[in-house]
Amino acid sequence: MKYWPIIGFIAQIVFGMLSVWLCWSLRQFAKGEVEKIVNAVVVKLQAKDDLHSLTLAEHDGRLDKLDGQVDEIRKDILDLPTKADIATLTGEIRTVGAGVTAAQNGIERIEGFFLARGVERLS
Repeated sequence: MKYWPIIGFIAQIVFGMLSVWLCWSLRQFAKGEVEKIVNAVVVKLQAKDDLHSLTLAEHDGRLDKLDGQVDEIRKDILDLPTKADIATLTGEIRTVGAGVTAAQNGIERIEGFFLARGVERLS
């Protein structure tokens, strides 16, 4: 009975060391499992990120193409006639129309003159 406290103390040290070793082993096991899970998730996320990067690159290309087309349309719109240009053209057409009417009246007078003199029209 004299050595029971020493044996109990040594048993506590041994069981304490076993407990520390068991906790450390479980921690290492859990750490390894968590790393595996995290690595698997990272791989999946990287694959999705690569897919999204490709899709984004395609969209960037399409947007660049559309931007170029919009620039071409803007240039075409700038080349279109303005209201002032159309008004000027309308005035010029009216002036030409008045001249054509005057010329037509003159031609009809000359034609009437020749018809009155008996000159036949050549077709």
